[in-house]
Amino acid sequence: MSTRQSLTLGNERFHVGPWHADPGIAYLTVKSNVVEPTAQGLNACVQRIRQDGYSSVITAALHPLEARPYFAAGFLEYDRLRVLSHDLGRVGMMGNSRPAGVQIRKARRSDRALALQVDKLAFPRFWRLDAAGLDEAISATPRTRFRLAEIHGQAIGYSVIGRSRNQGFLQRLATHPDYAGTGVGSALVVDALLWARRRKVTRVLVNTQTDNQRALRLYKQLGFQLTPTDLVVLTKDLP
Repeated sequence: MSTRQSLTLGNERFHVGPWHADPGIAYLTVKSNVVEPTAQGLNACVQRIRQDGYSSVITAALHPLEARPYFAAGFLEYDRLRVLSHDLGRVGMMGNSRPAGVQIRKARRSDRALALQVDKLAFPRFWRLDAAGLDEAISATPRTRFRLAEIHGQAIGYSVIGRSRNQGFLQRLATHPDYAGTGVGSALVVDALLWARRRKVTRVLVNTQTDNQRALRLYKQLGFQLTPTDLVVLTKDLP
């Protein structure tokens, strides 16, 4: 498989494609609006993935309850993500200030390559997005706001926030490392939260790696609070 594609096994549907950091790793996702996977279905999916030449498989982030059939199919925990929540009650007090000279504008489809350049610099290789990953973040919810931060015409950050009914999801936030700590990330988050509140969203969720202290500190400073439930990323070797 050179690109992500669907696998339908019985009444279960999986999406599989190469993980951007290593084409030998398969990236496995399941749409939230389809039948939940079973251990039997996952085993069949893993067998197909093995036949396609992958050496291992990694999942999207899962709620612990969603992870149960994966554990039953022999998956192991690879990483854990902290989940934070914002009830939007104090967003107006933040204002929408941004560093001098920085513009935040609507991102166009043609800006996706610029966003990915920032993403490549902002994240370790394993957690960077590729074009398919960014498309997935933008299309994950019925309504989405994709914003690009620029200074003197140079892309230095971007954000993707989505809305499904009255729930918001900050899908991605990236800041060029040369501008880390300058307020660019904060301005992008506030822009996203204000957009969500205007659309009657009552809560915005975001997740980040447990060791990403800079991101955790930023979100907490902007009013996010840690939730009691982490997400898990699972993996399975395919000998």
